[in-house]
Amino acid sequence: MNIAILGGSFDPPHQGHQATAKRLLKLFNFGEVWLMPCYQHPFSKNLSPSDNRLEMTKYLESNSIKVSDFEVTKKSTSYSIDTLKYMEKTRPKDKFFWVIGTDQVKDFTKWKDWKEIINKFRLVVVPRTNFKKAEKELKNIAKLVAFPKHIILVGKNKFPPIYVSSTLIRKKIKEKKSISNMMPKKVEEYIIRHGLYLQQR
Repeated sequence: MNIAILGGSFDPPHQGHQATAKRLLKLFNFGEVWLMPCYQHPFSKNLSPSDNRLEMTKYLESNSIKVSDFEVTKKSTSYSIDTLKYMEKTRPKDKFFWVIGTDQVKDFTKWKDWKEIINKFRLVVVPRTNFKKAEKELKNIAKLVAFPKHIILVGKNKFPPIYVSSTLIRKKIKEKKSISNMMPKKVEEYIIRHGLYLQQR
């Protein structure tokens, strides 16, 4: 099975994550897309408790969209290459692809063993912000790896624009503005029930 892993903070998860997973399933021969909240961000971002983020992300599940608790249950800093190696070892019959947004490209070469992610697995880059800039940066990155074709940039014409972000949602919550059209109702209810994102970080 071909499996795409969409890792991230999911702080909180939202309709953009859901739309990305659905579009990936439609465009590629993926048997499943895994949403994988990290436990602790490698770049030391201040995150909400991992258990909260994991529970909220589960509300995005469907038949072919699964939530993996692998990085959360490890309870350590989450590095994509370590996750991919573990999955390859435990599921040798499956092929794994790591998904990022164009907004993450500028920092990709700071990732642990980033060349190995591309050479041994596949990197799928989906449109977010700064598409043109990311396209140029990816061409430069491709020159540094053994298998440049392992970098898959999804064209903007194939992907719906995603304007929602976790940062925007947290900002709206602090400003006591509506977030109803940004996430599944159950995620919104969870945020309200647990009083999340009301405090400044």
